Amino acid sequence: MTADDAPGPCPSPGHGLSTAAAAALLSAADHVEQASSGATPREAATRLSLHAEDLAHSPVARDQLLSRALELAAGDLAEGRRPLAHWPLFFAEEMTPSLEAREDVRAWVLAGADPMLADGEAVAEAVEARAVRDLGDAFETARGLTRRLRVEAWLQLALWDDPRIPANAETRFLMRAGGRRLMARVRD
Repeated sequence: MTADDAPGPCPSPGHGLSTAAAAALLSAADHVEQASSGATPREAATRLSLHAEDLAHSPVARDQLLSRALELAAGDLAEGRRPLAHWPLFFAEEMTPSLEAREDVRAWVLAGADPMLADGEAVAEAVEARAVRDLGDAFETARGLTRRLRVEAWLQLALWDDPRIPANAETRFLMRAGGRRLMARVRD
């Protein structure tokens, strides 16, 4: 693991992994409502599972969190439970995977890594475009973009080797590359 892969603490207190996971939970609740509209619980669970599967291939960290939340909601519906009612913040600090588990994921990802994907520019551009869209007007974007990109870069690097996300090895490698590219941008 290089220094670029060790994100350390979140650069913006209050905007770390637990906050991003909570945002994913809120977004998942909206998706559950949409999927459940006019559908049986089984149909809604299928819709949520399919959407979760699509998001699992995204190299954007926030999509990985949403994928996991949708997967859990689909499981709740399939088991006849109220979706997300007992969903733990599995990304809470006290539930962080062990260093050994992260090292296993790193070894798996880096063993089959395609050097052609190491640039990460496309991922960085996608994350930046989403941040600009989320910030809204030009004033907010100019004022908050650098801070937001620091948080997004940190999130990419905090999650790429986390065994709790559903991403495959290639997606994880892209997450890492995008996080490193974003981190380089905000340092310059």
